[in-house]
Amino acid sequence: MHEMRKDYSTLTRAAFVDDLPDGWTATEVKHDFTITLFVFSWALLPVGFMVLMAFSSRYAQHRITLATVALLMLMLAFWTGAGQRRSSLNEPRMQLAVASLATSAGCLGLLWGLDMPTWWWVAYGLIFGTVATMYTGLNHLASCDAPSLRIPWSTKTPLPMGAMRGWSIQNGRWTNGRMGVLRLKDGGVCTMYGVMDGETAYLCLEPLSPAATSPPFTEWGLDFTAFREHSSPITSEE
Repeated sequence: MHEMRKDYSTLTRAAFVDDLPDGWTATEVKHDFTITLFVFSWALLPVGFMVLMAFSSRYAQHRITLATVALLMLMLAFWTGAGQRRSSLNEPRMQLAVASLATSAGCLGLLWGLDMPTWWWVAYGLIFGTVATMYTGLNHLASCDAPSLRIPWSTKTPLPMGAMRGWSIQNGRWTNGRMGVLRLKDGGVCTMYGVMDGETAYLCLEPLSPAATSPPFTEWGLDFTAFREHSSPITSEE
């Protein structure tokens, strides 16, 4: 089992950085999964006790309680990881982890509500599966180190909708936050968002994928030249 990556500084430079579209610049994606790894490792402690209790009849009355504690700690670990990246919940591996967490929580709720402690093994099986799906999702998320692209953008300039293909747009004008999402061919996602750097507003594109396998710009569904023509060299928040 490989350790989840914890710091971007040890990662390699994306191959496409030297071939950026005119007017666009690349910036490093900063994330730190140290706290996620720490919480996840502690969550494995009650999961380990669950394994022991699955093969022992001692303290059987505490099986559901232990499973609940383990699930809550797994949820906390998941939240600390997923919350670090925009549109992380649109990534298929992360969606599978969310479905697994929700199913486990629903099962525990039914066991509590219907007073069915003899069905504890169903919840245990779901939680064991959740550990695997969570690790897969978070490990992939930690490996998504492809740099984001950005370009200066006026807060009053609307997006050139004709220069965008396949994008799901939430805001047609610049906003300090997520503006749109594109699902890439490999299943990953690319997020468009606005950000302020000092007094300058930027329009940013952030692909959620490893730098080594980041798709070519032709698959980003954008006419980068059209965006450059609409960009503003110096903008400020108004």
